[in-house]
Amino acid sequence: MTLTRRIVVIASLAALAALPALAACGSSEPGHRVATLRTPGTTATAGARASTGTPAVARPRERLDMTPEESDALWETYNRCLSDHGAGPKAGRAPAGRPAAVPGRPVDSKVEAKAEAACLPMKPLPAWQYDRANPESLDFIHKLVRCLRAKGVRYVEEEPAGPGDDQNSISFGGKNNDPGSISKGLNLTPTCEKEVVVGGGRK
Repeated sequence: MTLTRRIVVIASLAALAALPALAACGSSEPGHRVATLRTPGTTATAGARASTGTPAVARPRERLDMTPEESDALWETYNRCLSDHGAGPKAGRAPAGRPAAVPGRPVDSKVEAKAEAACLPMKPLPAWQYDRANPESLDFIHKLVRCLRAKGVRYVEEEPAGPGDDQNSISFGGKNNDPGSISKGLNLTPTCEKEVVVGGGRK
């Protein structure tokens, strides 16, 4: 299951396999967004390459109102770049935007590091509401979790960005990978995102 943002689902493959309805449900994919939402802070720059003098360029940014196809197109461009540099698949987003191992070919950490550096200008930034650089992101996450719990999602937690990560997130399922929380949480996330962004959410 591909997520357009890293909304962390704490669940085993077996737990997710018990949720076949998710694949067929249009609103189960967090990439389905409300078209009226707009994301501020959509410009970010990547450092210029010293060897070529190439000016800094704006990295693409995901938005809450993106369709899955629009989000996948951003990641496809990034992953194709990784592949061209010997570190990723030809197309399709790898989990969490990381280079995916090619079957039969071991991942070379040095090649991977060089590829990531070369392709950084193409790597999508998270939606501004989830971006750790946004001083209001953790407040957004807190309100989002409150909204989901109010709508009956039992196991949902805040997931602040870890070292080296570029976004804050949420997780569903708890330690027992509760299928109901995962299914309901994924379905209700777009609704709660809209409520928090438009209405400010509850403290």
